[in-house]
Amino acid sequence: MPFTYCNLDGVCHYASRNDKSYWLSTTAAIPMMPVSEEQIRPYISRCAVCEAPSLAVAVHSQDQSIPQCPQGWRSLWIGYSFLMHTASGDEGGGQSLVSPGSCLEDFRSAPFIECHGARGTCHYHSNKYSFWLTVIKLEGQFQNPQSETLKEEHQKRWRVSRCQVCMKV
Repeated sequence: MPFTYCNLDGVCHYASRNDKSYWLSTTAAIPMMPVSEEQIRPYISRCAVCEAPSLAVAVHSQDQSIPQCPQGWRSLWIGYSFLMHTASGDEGGGQSLVSPGSCLEDFRSAPFIECHGARGTCHYHSNKYSFWLTVIKLEGQFQNPQSETLKEEHQKRWRVSRCQVCMKV
């Protein structure tokens, strides 16, 4: 992704510090090698920006039930409670849990693909992690959870909190 950066002297430089960028990915199978140019297209999610009559907010359940929208609000979509992602060093990102971006319609262990501007390639790297709000049973809210490794897809989905994005009517 080309960046333009400007200094205090008012000089701007275009595409001379191309760095890493992170993109919401699709459900396409993870490629074995980095992809470039037209090969990137199937891995980067598409979006539409729409004007809405009111703000949209995400509500999270911290269990497997779909939380209800507040009275006077309507549902836009349901999903899984996403917190943040990290990468090498101090890189990564996230958003507030009230943001619609914290409620992803599909759960994927690797919801973001990393692209390198200087190389012009994108790939899923092993040092990149995604963090999801977990399910907490009522009786275990104030206890340390027992650590375990989840490998099966249904196990992972069962441990991730559900959410709903709502808009005021």
